[in-house]
Amino acid sequence: MVARHLKEIVAKESIHLTIANGENAAGGFGITPQLADEIFGYGADVITTGNHVWDKREIYDYLPRQPRLLRPGNYIDDLPGSGLVVVEAHNGVECAVLNLQGRVYMPTTDDPFRKADEYLASLPAKVKVRFLDFHAEVTSEKVAMGWYLDGRVSAVVGTHTHIPTADSRILPNGTAYQTDAGMTGPYHGIIGVDKDIVLEKFRTQLPVRMEAARHGAELHGVIVEVDDSTGRATAIRRVEIV
Repeated sequence: MVARHLKEIVAKESIHLTIANGENAAGGFGITPQLADEIFGYGADVITTGNHVWDKREIYDYLPRQPRLLRPGNYIDDLPGSGLVVVEAHNGVECAVLNLQGRVYMPTTDDPFRKADEYLASLPAKVKVRFLDFHAEVTSEKVAMGWYLDGRVSAVVGTHTHIPTADSRILPNGTAYQTDAGMTGPYHGIIGVDKDIVLEKFRTQLPVRMEAARHGAELHGVIVEVDDSTGRATAIRRVEIV
């Protein structure tokens, strides 16, 4: 779906910066250097991740070599990679992309709210356009981050729960927000996993081996318009191809 449609979307919508979450690119579990290079080749400018970023060991050496592949920045600093990158969009505007992870029902990490403060304080004032992928499980934590950063970032878009939410909005101080961008993947399954396997797990509580579903591919995301002179969002809307 990304290979077939992303460049067309970018051209049609005059998009200047494309961010893709590659958290589950490797059959649902992490990402590999080869897959990251493919996604960049399809037109992504920055790739964010989440709690599965460490699933493929070959990505460990790749992260320091490719700063446009982010990992959640509130893991300990000793781990490879970073949760922040400043890139030049295709219209010449410098943009900061942040990647943080929630703590509720997720692996143990440092406080994402304090890490957001730290990252934002480190940015030059001239970098007005600032985007956060907040990879978190519960909607309350995602909504809280949106309100916490309202007026300090251009957009907060949640990932991880794989189901696109219908709460796209501009918060009062100019931050675009959506609780979950939704999954690009197979929707004839259960959040991307073969439905029969997940049904067996729910019905029996026995251990199962998760495998990606194979059918019902859809592309989901959001398009955010930002005033690059102020960093305030002017519009946000969902995009989907089924």
